[in-house]
Amino acid sequence: MSNQQPRRVPRSCPTAFQGRYTVQPGDTFFNIAQMFRTRLEALAVNNPHITNPNIINPGDVLCVPGLIPYPCCIVLRPVSQFRLPFGSGAVAFINFAPQGGQAVSFLATLPQPSAFGNFDIYVGEIYIPDIGGFGNQLFPNDQDPPTWATRIDLPTAAAIAPNSRVVIRPANSNTGISGDIILDATIRGGSCHL
Repeated sequence: MSNQQPRRVPRSCPTAFQGRYTVQPGDTFFNIAQMFRTRLEALAVNNPHITNPNIINPGDVLCVPGLIPYPCCIVLRPVSQFRLPFGSGAVAFINFAPQGGQAVSFLATLPQPSAFGNFDIYVGEIYIPDIGGFGNQLFPNDQDPPTWATRIDLPTAAAIAPNSRVVIRPANSNTGISGDIILDATIRGGSCHL
């Protein structure tokens, strides 16, 4: 008689957990979560077919976050309805945050925000599927036109997943009103390069 447990395989995986990992002898939920840079709780919640995360067997299949290898850089493209001045553009750089976790740094050469309406600042944002958005104000240097920059340190509970979107938009710091997105890019699975 065999002691081998039946393999547990998910029917489908959530959007940000499109990768699959087959449990190996000696694996635990904890070391798998560390390997895929995700929270233990997030790994458990996204694998409901494993009723007790303390008991996993070799051959079980887990939904894991699609990995975005970093550090990496992606070019933000102008949104079609906006004609940006010659020389305008932006990049987002994804790397480890100084205090741990991940960070997204934006660098953009853009005209003054007032070129797009009643706006006085730019905001860089990242939208992570099934997690939400994070943003920060960009600050200019002294050049004309200025280069605008900021860094968003993501909470350690958040990890950049495939199909995350990075954007820049003008905003009004007094009214809190944000303008339309003027530059954007989508981070594809497997690589954040275009």
